[in-house]
Amino acid sequence: MNMPNPLFSTYRAGENRVTSSTIAVFERIDLSTVKELLQNASGIGEELRAVSFENQVVEKGSVPDARITARFTWWFETKTVPHGYDAEGHDREQVRSHAARLVGDPDAYLFVLTPDAAQPTWLADPDGVAEDAASRIVWFSFADLTRSIRAHLEDATRLVPEQTRFLLSELIALYEADGLLSADDTVVVAARNAWPEYIRHGAYVCQPDRSFRADITHFGFYAQGEIKPTIARIDQYLPSVAFSDEGAAELRAIGQHHAADLVTALLQEGSRDHDAAYGIMLLSREDDPRTVQLDAPIKNDTQTSTGRGWAWTLGQRYTRLEKLTSGARWTSEL
Repeated sequence: MNMPNPLFSTYRAGENRVTSSTIAVFERIDLSTVKELLQNASGIGEELRAVSFENQVVEKGSVPDARITARFTWWFETKTVPHGYDAEGHDREQVRSHAARLVGDPDAYLFVLTPDAAQPTWLADPDGVAEDAASRIVWFSFADLTRSIRAHLEDATRLVPEQTRFLLSELIALYEADGLLSADDTVVVAARNAWPEYIRHGAYVCQPDRSFRADITHFGFYAQGEIKPTIARIDQYLPSVAFSDEGAAELRAIGQHHAADLVTALLQEGSRDHDAAYGIMLLSREDDPRTVQLDAPIKNDTQTSTGRGWAWTLGQRYTRLEKLTSGARWTSEL
């Protein structure tokens, strides 16, 4: 018996890690859900077949009471860097080679998953690919798949198992952490304790080496069921800092006075362990002109399929500053 793929993958290469993790999630949820997610992300219709259940099947010479059939092959090609298909090269050659597997198998599809904002022109009409295979090369973006997942999870008429909800939410978090979901420039963290700490110290403290996308510019806080109206500008991220008197002195010696003062203050408060390492996100303070102040907090209106309230984020979630400042009053508007 085949063992399930590990969740999440330990591959170092971005494409292998993202692909392996995606397949590991798909392997652990209902196949009909996987099919629906792929259909909604790609726009493909009922021609995407998986398992069929039929009653009173009329066959030559007999009418069996029922039939369950399954015959399909879904191939996946994943790219984590955009614009790979804009010019002739390795990426196009890969698709041509993969497409040869589709010839003569009408139930085989090649799904091409990339971070591009729009379908690469070449994939719409790829040269060097057999005609009957070209129509079964289906592109969609990580953002498309994420929207499909979120619509599935937020559908109040749908009963989504908690394990499925957790796995799909974690998959979105992976895509976000790897910067695959468009030009989001703001991270919002779950911050029951971190929010008041930011107000006091103008910083966010987390476990060491926590992953944040390198291209983010602003930082927000989600607590008490709302995104707080203060969106700080990110000054610097220090992924691992020793919280000790010596560590504070070393920071001060290299001009990191904000971080040094933070370490000293939190040790004096007793809110951090002495000699432990933490990550520090240095932020603009609440009264800093670089800090963006929204007109009001953005209330969370996320619900599970049973109508129960669900946190907008349990860890961290990315969005765009322009969405936060658009006048949104509810998280569903982001």
